[in-house]
Amino acid sequence: MINVACIQPKIHSDRDKCYSEIEYLLERLLKEFKTCEIACLPERWVPFQPDLSENFQEERGQDYEFIKELAREHEIYILTGAIWEKRASHKKPWITCYFINNKGVEIGRQDKLHLYTYERKYFMAGNVLNIFKLKSIRFAILICFDMAFYETPRAATEYGADILFSPTQIRSDGNQNWEIYLKARALENRIPVVACNSLGKVLEHEFKGNSKIISFHEGYMTPSRLKVKEAPFGKRGYVYDRVNIEFPRKMRTERLNEKINMNNIQINRVFK
Repeated sequence: MINVACIQPKIHSDRDKCYSEIEYLLERLLKEFKTCEIACLPERWVPFQPDLSENFQEERGQDYEFIKELAREHEIYILTGAIWEKRASHKKPWITCYFINNKGVEIGRQDKLHLYTYERKYFMAGNVLNIFKLKSIRFAILICFDMAFYETPRAATEYGADILFSPTQIRSDGNQNWEIYLKARALENRIPVVACNSLGKVLEHEFKGNSKIISFHEGYMTPSRLKVKEAPFGKRGYVYDRVNIEFPRKMRTERLNEKINMNNIQINRVFK
């Protein structure tokens, strides 16, 4: 079992206010759920400046240091959400999520692999998928658009991930599609998914949160039954669940063994 949470703060125009809101929500979460082990932040939780260059931080900058201190102070593992950071050896910045342990120490980071529309112009795309470990549980971090393609969640699953975390920034008009993606990834890989969405307004776009923890009801193999817990829609808050890891492992072994080798399938183009 692993005790997980999504923290869903509202994006404010003042960065310090964003920091205060995250700390407030984390304290409330841990007061209600003292056993929470790891919390995930959304893809975007800081204000957006019209001058794009003002949104980039130095590598391991202010936002990173804030989350490190928060993890250390509250003795909880935290996924930082997506930080836009510049790195000295590259012309373009990166979108990256850090994994910070409960002592405030960085374990590693995951760069966004699939860049969304405008992001391709301004950011570097990652080309490494990391599998992290918390105690005996392995997990991957797939940032937002990385979940829209079946290949990345499947690769994470085949290389041993027990759970997928997804810091996300989904506009309100994309919420329905997003929910379908998340459930499909959970079902096709028989793997729990923790997806934390942004809340607030960025330029003309509205983000409504509704973060989700998707797992499985134990005992239902065929068909399996999804268990979905959600954070508020349109309001700040959090969602917590105690996620069973062992049961999906059994389902996943069976599911992956049922895969057909596509190299053994002949494709015919039948045209009249």
